[in-house]
Amino acid sequence: MNQMIDTRMFFPEQELRVVHSISGRIRLRSRLFRAAELNPDYVEAHVTSLPGILQVRVNTKCGSLIVRHDGLDNIFDELFHALNTLPAEAFVADRKRRVPIARSAVGTHLLLVLATPVLPPILKLHVALWVALPVIWDGAKNLFSHGITAKSLDGVSMVLCLALKNYATVSVIGFMRILGDFLKQSNDTRSNKLLAELLRSRKKAVWIERDGVEFEIPFDSVQRGDVAVFGTGELIAVDGEVLSGSAVVNKSMITGESIPVSLEKGILVVSGSVVESGRVRVRADKVGTHTSIYRINRFLEQTIQDKSLPEIKGEQLADRLVPITLGLSGATYVLSGDLSRTASMGSIDYVCSVKFPACFSVKSSIYAAGRSGLLLTGGQALDALARVDVVVFDKTGTLTRNRMQVTDIEPVDAWSKEQLLNLAARIEQHYEHPLARAVVEEALARGLELDAVSDVEFVVSRGVRAVVDGFEAMVGSRSFVLAEEDVYCRAADVLAAELRAQGKIVLYVTQNGVVRGLIAMRDTVRPESAEVIAELKRSGIKRVVVLTGDHRKTACKFKERIAGIDEIHWELKPEDKARIVQDLKAKGATVAVVGDGVNDAPALVAADLGICMGHGGELVRLSAQGVILNNDLRALCAARRISLRQHRILDHCYRQGAVFNTCLLALAFTGWLAPLAATVLHNLNTFGLIGYSVRSAGKLEAAEI
Repeated sequence: MNQMIDTRMFFPEQELRVVHSISGRIRLRSRLFRAAELNPDYVEAHVTSLPGILQVRVNTKCGSLIVRHDGLDNIFDELFHALNTLPAEAFVADRKRRVPIARSAVGTHLLLVLATPVLPPILKLHVALWVALPVIWDGAKNLFSHGITAKSLDGVSMVLCLALKNYATVSVIGFMRILGDFLKQSNDTRSNKLLAELLRSRKKAVWIERDGVEFEIPFDSVQRGDVAVFGTGELIAVDGEVLSGSAVVNKSMITGESIPVSLEKGILVVSGSVVESGRVRVRADKVGTHTSIYRINRFLEQTIQDKSLPEIKGEQLADRLVPITLGLSGATYVLSGDLSRTASMGSIDYVCSVKFPACFSVKSSIYAAGRSGLLLTGGQALDALARVDVVVFDKTGTLTRNRMQVTDIEPVDAWSKEQLLNLAARIEQHYEHPLARAVVEEALARGLELDAVSDVEFVVSRGVRAVVDGFEAMVGSRSFVLAEEDVYCRAADVLAAELRAQGKIVLYVTQNGVVRGLIAMRDTVRPESAEVIAELKRSGIKRVVVLTGDHRKTACKFKERIAGIDEIHWELKPEDKARIVQDLKAKGATVAVVGDGVNDAPALVAADLGICMGHGGELVRLSAQGVILNNDLRALCAARRISLRQHRILDHCYRQGAVFNTCLLALAFTGWLAPLAATVLHNLNTFGLIGYSVRSAGKLEAAEI
């Protein structure tokens, strides 16, 4: 269970006070924000997740919290409640907080660069020491903790320039350094802001039980004391106690821990957990913005911090190149005895042209992919998309429109079509699946009353069982009906075979162990499906595989309708889909899986890259590393092009940086470049590569979708 910390152990409640409040902006102050135990990043994410909050910043030095909001009337109550019920994780500072770089700091360094040439000597020295000492200290600490790295090289350059009394070069190095960090911070902030907006929880409705009847109400209408019902694949949207039922839930969105836990009667559950299997009735003790679902989105934290393989390799390569630069500088001094040449050599390195373009291009590429319609969870997902050579699609809701339409209602006994449809729809109204939605929509279109049912149970990818008017009834596949009950109906099987031969999906409807009839439906293929498959193959994808739980005949008919599908597998359970993905990986393939339903979650987890459609449930989104936000598969092609382009950008930056810096080193060795000129030219090249990587990687592919 997610524990709460009584924040009054850090500060009396009255110490949390409003310093000032203007339209759309509020500043709070408390000793809490200075506490060494506090993780400011967590607090910012926690408060940002509240509805109506636009921007949050914790100032640990001043002990304040600055919040920009959209003018909420109850902003004070929400903030005070959120800060007085912080989770325990907020007080575990598990990583060093990066101090934001203000524009004023960049401006100050620029002014020092411009003013240094005209300052008196004593002021030049003070300015140089103010700029250089933090860099030297940082380099020394890094030397002892991580060995010779890029930070160590910066420190050596500063020492040499101070020894030469070349204070102008010191100022330039300091300015270039803080400008590069500021630009990276700005690029990260832009990308992370997009992710924060796109990754907010989308829970809109909740099933509740009153007087033994279950019905769906808007999330905002749930009241304290209501009994909420959550089944497989659903996001638990309230904090409270389990009254009955049992389930296995995934709490990684809240705790970051991926190991599922069991829920039974009497256990307290926190919102934000996702039901992997089972069904529970929960008394709502906390609702709305007071629930844990609004504390923090761990998925978002992972997304922001995640680094791609090129970024990691770039940083490692940059650090490996530092000893080469130091060695060349030392050799220059031994051969020439000229400290100025040595300082020039030390001001030129291969680090920046390797490290910075990777950081900038990855974030810009993720931003561009998100704007084009595919939100990737981080750098590793972007890298995986470029390496994928096999794409596995779920059929229903992915390659098809996810808008099934009922085509046939066939009773097999004395029941009317309306009776059969009404029974099926009353059960299916509890199930978020394309087939279920089609049945419910057809019933509503015919004006049928969908009275409540009880004891609803989902069997993922197979069907639904419930108690209807005192009788057990089921809707699902033939294998589900036969496995759950001793049901057999030759007339139904003959009719089902005829419907499947037409490429239709068939649902069996039973009541009290008797087959009452069949409901057939057909889904329309997404118009872009064939185009997307062709484009993926042009981009280097070797095989396209389709997985479905449909009958063999339905699956084969579907394969005939779309060109480019290399193989299709039918009558699959969730574990079967995961096994097929694992088999492909065992053969050496790099596999991406695209799906939308709860039954796709195991395959998404098993894949090198899991991508879910935007309409997919919370469990599917939790299992994926990418979300197609607009439900247009062409976003996948756009993101694929962006990921491949990002690799080309890095290759260009590495080659261009190597050639340019080698030329600079040769000129510095011969004495043609003074330390200041070497510093300026080297950094101008670096910023040029950064500009190229950001501009090229940030180009949107939406126009091509």
